Amino acid sequence: MTLNRWDPLRDLLNFQERANRLLEWSAEEQASKRRATWCPVVDVLETPEAYIFRAELPGVGKEHINVEIRGNRLRLYGERHMSAEPAIAAYHSIERVHGLFERNFELPGLVDAERAEARYLDGVLEILLPKVEEESDRPISIVCLG
Repeated sequence: MTLNRWDPLRDLLNFQERANRLLEWSAEEQASKRRATWCPVVDVLETPEAYIFRAELPGVGKEHINVEIRGNRLRLYGERHMSAEPAIAAYHSIERVHGLFERNFELPGLVDAERAEARYLDGVLEILLPKVEEESDRPISIVCLG
């Protein structure tokens, strides 16, 4: 009988590797999270026909919002720009966050990316993803329409 010496560091590294695989964090996703300066809040709803995502994006122009569906992943990213103030104005404080944002979601079920819709009104982006029975492997980009 062979005795194996217990190495807690090796077990910790194995656990970390398994956790990373479980969460499917790629190097690209981790790098994009480091680039993001703020994170919009998002509500996720499910109806019998679709999944609905509602993101609060006040002050973000629709031309600066991107939505992608790849497999069973939804990616919402873009940028909020600081408004240009007159040269005679001076800030006393700045509390609103500006810069890059990104949110990634694993979809709870299969969706029909061909029929996906995105609406942006009053600073709220609503993404409607109709449910389907069969999976589509083709990545689809969604353009936000006002």
